[in-house]
Amino acid sequence: MRDRAEFYILNNSPEIETYLNQHKQELQLRGCLNPDKAHRNEFADWFFEKIYAMNRVHAPEVTHELLSLASKSNIFVSSYPACIVNGVRFVTHARDVRLKTQNSGVSVPGTENEMFYGQLQEILEFSYLNDFSVVLFKCKWFRCDSRRMVTENNITSINITSESYKDDQFILASQAQQVFYVEDPSHGPNWRVVQHVNHRSIWDITEDGMSDIDLL
Repeated sequence: MRDRAEFYILNNSPEIETYLNQHKQELQLRGCLNPDKAHRNEFADWFFEKIYAMNRVHAPEVTHELLSLASKSNIFVSSYPACIVNGVRFVTHARDVRLKTQNSGVSVPGTENEMFYGQLQEILEFSYLNDFSVVLFKCKWFRCDSRRMVTENNITSINITSESYKDDQFILASQAQQVFYVEDPSHGPNWRVVQHVNHRSIWDITEDGMSDIDLL
């Protein structure tokens, strides 16, 4: 799990996109039979050696943040039952089931404008050198194929019995959008209507592009 989480962090850090692309190109030149798998398995070590070699010759492009990401996270990962992201309160499902107000529903848009829906299972903080940290959400994603997700009159209903993307459960806390799930008797006991939350002023991106995350 830890390797997948750390790769997700690296793969979603815009500041190292150049190095991600460079490693993919090297894999192609090697004639790698499964470049995607090799990239996932080998990039972290390749990135570490690359950045520290550059740092030894005092390359100006090596920032504290790059050094932190290349050094991998602290062995201890902090876990939290709740957090506030840009003013929006998220709660893990284990804690949510004991509360009247449900805040564990999450969604995230895909690369082709499709939506993925799930439940927040864990809130994890990975700490790095130089007091740098990244917060990930580990989610249970519902299978949203044509048999398990229906949209009628702009109302989306999903079946919550099937889980998907078990090997790809992480998102950055800053990527999450909050949704609520309401029972849908018209489709059956295992169906939920998705209610999107419109946090208009809350979800504005700050000037520096960073998210405001308070861990609780």
